[in-house]
Amino acid sequence: MLGFVLGSMFGGTVGVFAICLCTAAKWGDEHIDRN
Repeated sequence: MLGFVLGSMFGGTVGVFAICLCTAAKWGDEHIDRN
């Protein structure tokens, strides 16, 4: 059970980090297109 909780927390953190990276990349592309 403890491993599952730690795995969920670690997976969730990595997932949020990946979403932030994708969002930042999308914003960067939009700014480049405007210029």
